[in-house]
Amino acid sequence: MRRTPIDEGMSVIVGTVSPDGLPAGCRAICATSADDLKTMTVYVPMATSREVVANVATTRRLAVVGSYPPDHSTMQVKGTTTNVRLAHDSEQELLRLRLDRFADVLHLLGVPRRMVRSMSYWPAFAIDMNVEEVFEQTPGPKAGTPLR
Repeated sequence: MRRTPIDEGMSVIVGTVSPDGLPAGCRAICATSADDLKTMTVYVPMATSREVVANVATTRRLAVVGSYPPDHSTMQVKGTTTNVRLAHDSEQELLRLRLDRFADVLHLLGVPRRMVRSMSYWPAFAIDMNVEEVFEQTPGPKAGTPLR
């Protein structure tokens, strides 16, 4: 089964680059897509995403990696950001539920749920992006292969 960054239980990391070429990244809480990964919204905690938000404000470039910890199935998407906003209060429950699903997955691997649930997730920024590239990143001979 091919997993995507928008699936529940995924470890989601975002990466950016500054105008000077310096990389920055942070853990995202989750990602969503209403159109089969043509566009995507990634939610990042305000507490840990300052450099990421600053970079996308200037370069508009964003990479998102979603990995499923039990089997390391991993996908990377790259694209151009179209909007950054504070997540709405109505989205807080989604983020909490996704964090709980991630905690459930890591619990299966021996990580106490309380460790994951202690991660900062609110308030959050919502970063909207147009997905331009999708890559297989599962460790193995197909890692780096474009998927579309």
